[in-house]
Amino acid sequence: MFYNDEDFENDAYESLHDPYPDFFYEWDEALTNHTTLHFLDAEEFSEIIEIYLDEDEIQKAKQTIRHALKIYPDNADLIFDILLLLNDFELWNDLLIYSEHYLDMPGTGAEGHKLTAFLHLGMEEDAFLFFQKLKSKYKKEKEKLALIYVDMAEALQEVDLFEASIHVTEEILQIIEPDVYFYWLLLQAYIALECKKEAIEIAEIIEQMNPLDGEMWHHLGKVYADLQETEKAIDAFEFAESLGYKKQKNFLYLITAYEGNGNHYKALEKAKDLLHLYPDNYMANIFAANICSEMEMWEEALSYVDAALEKAPEVDSLYLYKSSFFLNLGEQKKAMLALEEGIRQTNDAEGDLKKELDRLHDQYPE
Repeated sequence: MFYNDEDFENDAYESLHDPYPDFFYEWDEALTNHTTLHFLDAEEFSEIIEIYLDEDEIQKAKQTIRHALKIYPDNADLIFDILLLLNDFELWNDLLIYSEHYLDMPGTGAEGHKLTAFLHLGMEEDAFLFFQKLKSKYKKEKEKLALIYVDMAEALQEVDLFEASIHVTEEILQIIEPDVYFYWLLLQAYIALECKKEAIEIAEIIEQMNPLDGEMWHHLGKVYADLQETEKAIDAFEFAESLGYKKQKNFLYLITAYEGNGNHYKALEKAKDLLHLYPDNYMANIFAANICSEMEMWEEALSYVDAALEKAPEVDSLYLYKSSFFLNLGEQKKAMLALEEGIRQTNDAEGDLKKELDRLHDQYPE
């Protein structure tokens, strides 16, 4: 199994978000109590609107949007932020209304948002008519034309109209100089349509366009992994590493790719490389312990699980691993002691650790 990038980037003990800024609480109190609203700058309004939307306080977000636009009716950056937030939080009716209102204001992205809103509201005919209008408007401005095609192709994919997205993307590639992002759009669409042959062909074009880009190779590795092209995935992740892309997530994908390919020695080698660069990541120790157990290297597996327990003594599954490793070494007493230690550390006297301990007592009575 391949993991999301975030799985290895975030520590298990990462704290929740910091408290909201004081100006948010002051604004919220005034809005709730219908008292005099405070003066805020445009950036503060953007932050407050995002907090409300994130907290699902939709009506308060809409009230704040209306108030912000009364104070800053011509602030393109604020309007850009508001439209983007409405898009991100899928408030399509509001997005359509506001994008139509600000169509003629440069720097707001309103035209692209209008296309997106149309498509998400099921108004495909309106979307394509508006798209044709924008194509005519920008036919002599290649840069702006390309942005409109990007907006359309992305929006079509968001509503699962992948074949239409391919058609739009191939059309712009006949008009402008080839841009790698358009090939990524094609690649995403072909993957969604499960057109493996076409997806690989596009991936190979991307390889040729940015052969020295380590991050590009990492993302292509993920694509090949999704396409179950394990050897290609391994090559791509290795290229990424050789080009200096030594992020934890790339090592993780390499480890899982080598494991999936049955090459446990290479998987362990990459796990050790990961630990060398990121010694505080306890998950790397868990991967190394699992790989060692698959190769029946029980003592080495124990060393890695102990290292993981130093970072995460409250994770009950680690004590189960430790106990099983001792059992494989014929150390039944140590296996029981590991479980007892786990029960003390996790304060879980009736959970899986206790059940396993009872099983071992029954199997190996003193």
